[in-house]
Amino acid sequence: MSERGKVHLNMIVTKTGDQGETFLNDGSRVPKTSPRIKALSQIEQVAVKLGYFLDACDLDVLHLPLPEGMTCQINLTQLANSFQQEMYDLGSDISTPITEEETNPRFPTEKVEELTALIADLTPALEPLDSFILPQGSLPVVISHDIRTTVRQAEIQVWEIEEAVNPAVPQYLNRLSDFWFVLGRILHFDDQQSDEAEIKKWEPNQKHTRGIQFQKS
Repeated sequence: MSERGKVHLNMIVTKTGDQGETFLNDGSRVPKTSPRIKALSQIEQVAVKLGYFLDACDLDVLHLPLPEGMTCQINLTQLANSFQQEMYDLGSDISTPITEEETNPRFPTEKVEELTALIADLTPALEPLDSFILPQGSLPVVISHDIRTTVRQAEIQVWEIEEAVNPAVPQYLNRLSDFWFVLGRILHFDDQQSDEAEIKKWEPNQKHTRGIQFQKS
């Protein structure tokens, strides 16, 4: 059995999964359609989308004004890098079934608490919402919403795992989805300061113009 967090990739094509099963970190085999493997797949998707975000932001640093004369500097590259690393920490945790005698540390609850505090500290920079916002704006804004929704899917998939899981994993994913919602709004706010981008909100049960016009040539 491999030590959790240790990976040895000497061969990529092993053919061990050709019958629809794959190995977990404890050496057991499970169907590739199991909720645990689906959760791992969703978390890997989050890691890839974070890569898109890194490319779209390209070393951007935000300077965010906060109430009471406070400011906050956000290095978007460092931020996304940290979350990308933690996706693999989550994957390592999920791929190692819980046993009565745990020897390796699990994903820590402190990470959940850290994100909770971070969201609380950043939210006062934003105006209160009176409706749902539409996922529109610059590429980093849209990718933020994409990450948010993919993280939420990963959280749902983790809750579907029938065996015991580290509770910090779905809790962290819940907070992470909230964080990327807040960050998407912050990025849109930053766009507004530079090019007056408009925030589009949901208008329930309204007649909307399609923007399609026909004319005779």
